[in-house]
Amino acid sequence: MPTLLIKNAVLNGEPVNIFCENGLISAIDTGDHPADETLDANGMIAFPPLINAHTHSSMTLFRGNGDDLPLMEWLTQRVWPYERSISRDEIYWGAKLAIVEMIRSGTVFFNDMYWDFHAVAEAVEEMGVRASLASVMIDFTDDASARQRQFDRIEREYEQLNRYSDRVTFALGPHAKYTVSEESFRWAADFCKRYNVILHTHLSETEKEVKDCIAEHGCTQVEYFHRIGVLETRFVAAHCVWLNDRDIALLGEHGVVCAHNPTSNMKLAVNGVYPYKKLRDSGAITAIATDGAGSNNNLDLFEEMKIAALLQKFDKDDTTELNANEVLDMATDNPSSFFGLGGRKLEVGRQADLILLNPYLPEMNPPHDLASHLVYSANGSVVDSVICDGRVLMKHREIEGMDEIIANANEAARNMFARVDDA
Repeated sequence: MPTLLIKNAVLNGEPVNIFCENGLISAIDTGDHPADETLDANGMIAFPPLINAHTHSSMTLFRGNGDDLPLMEWLTQRVWPYERSISRDEIYWGAKLAIVEMIRSGTVFFNDMYWDFHAVAEAVEEMGVRASLASVMIDFTDDASARQRQFDRIEREYEQLNRYSDRVTFALGPHAKYTVSEESFRWAADFCKRYNVILHTHLSETEKEVKDCIAEHGCTQVEYFHRIGVLETRFVAAHCVWLNDRDIALLGEHGVVCAHNPTSNMKLAVNGVYPYKKLRDSGAITAIATDGAGSNNNLDLFEEMKIAALLQKFDKDDTTELNANEVLDMATDNPSSFFGLGGRKLEVGRQADLILLNPYLPEMNPPHDLASHLVYSANGSVVDSVICDGRVLMKHREIEGMDEIIANANEAARNMFARVDDA
C-alpha cells in the first residue's frame, strides 16, 4: 500500500505533518517523512471524517421525484413501483453518485440499506470509502417459498463477502415492521446473532406504524422487537421518533444505535421529534444520518448537523439543547466504536481516515470556535480534501471520474423511470 504524507496541516491549533502507511496514521509531528505521495494541506484543518448512520445510497436516482407527498404515498406511488424493476447497473451508478456526494461533504463511512448488495459493494470498493451494507429484506407476499428464496439469497451474499476488502462490512436490513413478517424478523435476528452482523431497520418513524403495531400485537414496535429477539442483535434503528419511556429504556439497555434523520423527518412530516436527550441518557447510541436523497434531498451531514441542533432547540424551547460539540459527536464519536471506526480524535495508530477543512472561507471566519462554525455556519463545501485508508479520494475539491459518474447516474435514472412510466 503506498505511503502518504500530508504536509502543513493544522491539528488542534498546531502545525503538523501526518504520515500514513498501511492504512494507518503512523506519525503526527513536524518531520519530513519520505512518502510515495505528498499532499500539501497549506494550513487546512485536519479533522475526522463524518459517519452517516442511515442512508439508502442508490436513492440518489429518486432525488426530486415525488417531493411533498406523505411517507406512504411517496413510497407506494413514487418509490416501490420503480424499485421493483430497478437494474443492477442502475443501483451501481446511483450508489456511485451518492458516494461522490458524501465524499464532497466529508463522509467516508455510511450505513446503507438498499437492493443488490454486490452492486453497492462494488461501488464502495472502487470509490475507496467504507460502508456497512445491509442486504434488504421485504416480504412482498405471504408465500413461504418466496421467504425461503430471500433467506437463501442473503446466505449466499454473506458467503461472498470475501470478494471485498475490509472497508465493506455485511449487515442485514429487514426494511420495517410494516413490510417484514414476524417469521422473517425472527430469522434475521437469528442470522445476525449467528454471524455477529448488524441488523439495520426503520423503527417508529410515524405514529401510524406504532399504533398499527399496538393494534396487532398489543405493544409498541420496540416492545415487539424485544419479544422476538431483535434487540439482542447489533441493532441500528433509523428514525426513533415515536417512542415512549419504556421504549427508550429498552433501546438504552441494549445499546442500540438510534439514527436521527431530522431533514427527512420534517420533509415527510412525521409529526414528532427524535428524543435526543432521553435517548442519550438511557445509554442508547445517538447518531446522525441523512436518510436517502429521495427524502432529504442531499447527503450533506454538515447541513444535517445544523438542522438536528436547531430542531432540538425549537422543540424544547431551550437554546442549550444539543450543542455544537454534542451534534459533532453524533456524527463522529458516538457511533464510531459500534461501526469499528476511529472516532473524533486523530492520533497515531488509528485508521488513516481524515478530512481537510478550508479555514480561509468566509463562513469559517472569524476563527472563534471551530465546532460552532462546523455546525452552524458551514456546509460540505468547506471540505477541501478527503483521505480514507491512507488514500486521497478528493484533492482540493477534485474527485477523479466525477463527471462520468454523474452522466451515468443521470442515464440510469432516465432508464429506470421510462421503463415504468412508458409501460
